[in-house]
Amino acid sequence: MTLMLAWTEEEAARYLETYKAFESRDASIIQRREKETFAEQAADVLTCVRSINKTDSSILLSSFGSLKGLAKAQMDELSLCPGIGEKKVRRLFDAFHKPFSTQAARKRRKREKEAAEEVAQRKMEAEKAEQQKERNEGDIHEVMV
Repeated sequence: MTLMLAWTEEEAARYLETYKAFESRDASIIQRREKETFAEQAADVLTCVRSINKTDSSILLSSFGSLKGLAKAQMDELSLCPGIGEKKVRRLFDAFHKPFSTQAARKRRKREKEAAEEVAQRKMEAEKAEQQKERNEGDIHEVMV
């Protein structure tokens, strides 16, 4: 038994059409094919970096020879590759050099939150001091009158 879930009748119809079209065929037709060559695998890895496409990956690999060479490259070396702009260089460099630890991200968010709370606290204290100053000035004015 096969259970299909669809949000609309049109979506259900598309699923049924696809199911019927592939009913008697081998499942390998619709399965994702594994990358076999180094170039395909490297392109698959590099295209995970936002804005890096297959053409960019082939240019980078031909320039640096390997993923290891690419990972060790500095930003100025990356920027020398044709078609690789400033944003792509920064994103690629960050992908290889920035830590992607969730613990580090949690610590950074905690520090930012504490800094924001400290700024808010100082602002409240400054407002209270200003209000107190205005009250004191009003009291002095009443005494003089």
